[in-house]
Amino acid sequence: MRRFCPSIAELQAFEVAARQGSFTRAAQELCITQGAVSKQIKSLETFLGVNLFLRTRAGLVLTQAGHAYLNDIRASLNRIEAASLAIMSHRGRGGTLNITTMPTFGAKWLIPRLPELRRHYPELQLIFLPYLMGYDFDSPEVDAAIRFGTGSWPGSHADYITGREVVPACAPGLFTSPVRDARDLLGKPLLHHTSAQHQWPAWFRAAGYETPHSQDGARYDQYTLLSQAAIAGMGVALIPRCVIEEELAEGKLVTPLNIPFTARDGYHLCYPEHKANLPALQIFRQWLLEAAGHPAS
Repeated sequence: MRRFCPSIAELQAFEVAARQGSFTRAAQELCITQGAVSKQIKSLETFLGVNLFLRTRAGLVLTQAGHAYLNDIRASLNRIEAASLAIMSHRGRGGTLNITTMPTFGAKWLIPRLPELRRHYPELQLIFLPYLMGYDFDSPEVDAAIRFGTGSWPGSHADYITGREVVPACAPGLFTSPVRDARDLLGKPLLHHTSAQHQWPAWFRAAGYETPHSQDGARYDQYTLLSQAAIAGMGVALIPRCVIEEELAEGKLVTPLNIPFTARDGYHLCYPEHKANLPALQIFRQWLLEAAGHPAS
């Protein structure tokens, strides 16, 4: 079925004429005649059933409808241009993938590994969009998102990457005497992530100790803030090991008690079903799973 929309040529003529304020200057930019621009605008106005311009002695003036229409179509024309340039530059190989990622995961785990991705797939370009856009796959710009949670999000596929190995972490010297069991941690403030407030109670249960104080303490909405609070000596934080590997290696953080614990939440690559076969997404998914130590299926 034919889409109910005007031609790209008419939309381009309208956008350029609106920006230039003149059919003559629009014709010069588009390398066509002034009559051709005028004809395309007239055809567009007939199609829409409204006047987009007022023709005055001073030049073209957008009508109220013209202003509204220009605002609506300009972003779409920009996206069409960007998509066209991307496929031209990559000649159908690799291409561009628009993704979002949780900030801490992106900075601490993903970005340091991207040089490896570039070496293997130099023609794949990642575009990082604001991470909050990754919760709405109705947005046509978003191809995939790295989210934190259980892996169950309606309307999307989710592949587990990493993050379920969670460890207590604190600054060296926070405890002046050796920590022997879970109860010793209660001698210092517990630091929580606002989206994973169930983790400390679950960790204490795994350690064989139930306590009503497991939910006490300050809360932070990013693991970056949580780890910095722990480094500053503000308490003991429960953090996915994958995002504090550098801090543990450098001795900025230590694990005062090593009790194996697997959390229910982790980082997942999510994508809508209708984009699952995008070549760029398939390449990125395979590399990402392999980088995390999982065989791609």
